[in-house]
Amino acid sequence: MDSEKFNKIVQKYLNNGLSQEGKETVDSWYEIVSSEEVSPFTDSQHRDKVRAEIQSVVIPKQTPVLQLQQKRKWLSIAAVFLLLGVTSSLFFYQNERLFPFIFNSSLSQVTTAAGEMREFVLPDSSTIFLSGNTRLRFDRVSFHKERKVYLDQGEAFFNVRHDTQHPFSVAMDALDVRVLGTSFNVHNAPSLQQVSVDVQSGRVRVTSKEQQSHILTAGKSLRYDAQKRLFTCFDRHAEYANMWTKGGFTLDGATFEELANLMLSRYGVILKAENIDTRSFRYSLLMPQVDTVEQVITMICNIHQLKFRRDKNEITLYR
Repeated sequence: MDSEKFNKIVQKYLNNGLSQEGKETVDSWYEIVSSEEVSPFTDSQHRDKVRAEIQSVVIPKQTPVLQLQQKRKWLSIAAVFLLLGVTSSLFFYQNERLFPFIFNSSLSQVTTAAGEMREFVLPDSSTIFLSGNTRLRFDRVSFHKERKVYLDQGEAFFNVRHDTQHPFSVAMDALDVRVLGTSFNVHNAPSLQQVSVDVQSGRVRVTSKEQQSHILTAGKSLRYDAQKRLFTCFDRHAEYANMWTKGGFTLDGATFEELANLMLSRYGVILKAENIDTRSFRYSLLMPQVDTVEQVITMICNIHQLKFRRDKNEITLYR
């Protein structure tokens, strides 16, 4: 994206000229690029030089709401970078790489809250079931030409309409999944640095950023450890791939951290262990129908002879 387009977006934001969706997108982008870990400067001398040039330029004063004052100031400085013609190449390289969708106003975002499940129909009539704490994006303008979605986090079951001329792909930080027409489940857990793919029908290709590829067919599953860059492939009953969309619950040798991640996204509860070393715990479970979260927790406790207590949305395991 060029500096002129970026400058227009910033000015529209400052002048309340963006749609609600556009404002939310800028807000999300701001949270990342304004963190202390991200800097558009090469070194301290570069920073001082830019600061001096910024101070020589007068920015029209805004009348922001108090809680937006810091954000608007930061965005105004970003606009000045472009007006001055300094640091723009570095600024765009770092920030578009970190959060590219801010520069594409045609990207739609679909999200779910913890404990929520939602069905969504894409422009090509492919359907997606989203579990809780899931964020997915796609380009609504060019989707018919390039059927691509971005699964930023969470779990989704895809039922993809067959189209040999337009392959369907799911992009994540660690992996890309590419298909023609099939049904499969993807769980992207950035906090655990893990991705899982389960194929119910058809055929998918899973490719890492290091260009390692695996072909999966119906009844095949894959787990990817992004930290170790390690693939694990195994057989799994095809019908288990979307059991969660029908009210079921399955685990295959899950760690306590993986279990806690699922409990939060599926049921909106925070799972903790009190004075228990859970590092060696592994959970395998098959429940075709779950009526209450207590049902799941009772089964979990039986595996390691534990008890539990619940306080609102927090569940604690103890001996």
